[in-house]
Amino acid sequence: MTREARRLVLLGSTGSIGTQTLDVVDRLREAGHPIDLLALAAGSNLDLLCEQIDSYRPQAACIASESDARTLRTRYPDLEVVFGDDGLVRLAEIAGCDVVVNALVGSVGLAPTLAALRLGRLVALANKESLVIGGELVLRAIAEHGGRLFPLDSEHSAVFQCLEAGRQNIAKVILTASGGPFLRTKIERLEDVSPAQALSHPNWSMGSRITIDSATMVNKAFEVIEAHYLFDLPYERIDAVVHPESIVHALVEYDDGSMIAQLAPHDMRIPIQYALTYPERTSTDFPRLDLAGSRQLGFEPLDVERFPAFAVVLSAAHDGGSAPAAVNAADEILVSRFLAEEIPFPGIAAGLEAVLGTWRAEISDGSLTLAHLLDVDRWARELAASLSLR
Repeated sequence: MTREARRLVLLGSTGSIGTQTLDVVDRLREAGHPIDLLALAAGSNLDLLCEQIDSYRPQAACIASESDARTLRTRYPDLEVVFGDDGLVRLAEIAGCDVVVNALVGSVGLAPTLAALRLGRLVALANKESLVIGGELVLRAIAEHGGRLFPLDSEHSAVFQCLEAGRQNIAKVILTASGGPFLRTKIERLEDVSPAQALSHPNWSMGSRITIDSATMVNKAFEVIEAHYLFDLPYERIDAVVHPESIVHALVEYDDGSMIAQLAPHDMRIPIQYALTYPERTSTDFPRLDLAGSRQLGFEPLDVERFPAFAVVLSAAHDGGSAPAAVNAADEILVSRFLAEEIPFPGIAAGLEAVLGTWRAEISDGSLTLAHLLDVDRWARELAASLSLR
């Protein structure tokens, strides 16, 4: 069977999801799936981006700083080189693209998501912030221009696959969370945990921010917001439970009481490949589950006393408007402050609560535009950086 080539733009090519996406691209090409990489975008990892350019020969590349862009132009005179936030939008709009893989981290990912959707493109989305802070804008762009979203997160890919059995009579969607490194740590000892301990996730290998967000359960609250927009469900019909084994990634419960679950190993390449080949499934040599060797599949409630940041973020989601943008921006700063040992681990949740409270008092109006959301983003970052949390 002759397959038509898929033409990809990969934003965030040097991060965890980006490098795994390139691994999937290599494997798919070997399996006979023609994939053209039109453009690559990175943050500050210039050396790795150069290696990727040498390997994949894209038409264009983007990097965060103008000085690094000058270096790229000198090294690759025939390559279109752009930089910064505007450069990301340029790549999302590049001619001939079929799929934009958005593996960026942070609010910087929203503008290119909107740019791609406004051209009617498919966005394979790993950038949570596109929906967390700009979900209404994303849905508006899809409605007006016909673009599509395909989830890359393992949990949302799992829900998508479960819903292929039927989208009628859904009672609720259930996302699972490993519980992170502090699931069994006494709550009173969390004040003294170190960044190294928080970065030691029991199941997944991820970037530093998402790893800390998994330890606080902020990441899971963000995923609830994503599910709200991806699957058009009210928050009351989206649950999260702790599942320490991280084998069941999500479940869908139907009105008759039956549940459909998706199970897979701890390997992000599986949902990435599914997004790139859908509706096909392609054979891989990825790890397989050994159900007979699994001692148990355990589930337990998500304890908001242990994970107060989860409740704060969901409270912001119910507030709506720019509240999620405020807590997302604050979280980026608070995680950085924790990693720099400026604040203790519980200071992340306390800081989020303080920023949300101030947002309610000072910012809780304004038109929901990209410019307004970015203004709130800047405001929340400055406030989170100034908070005394020891």
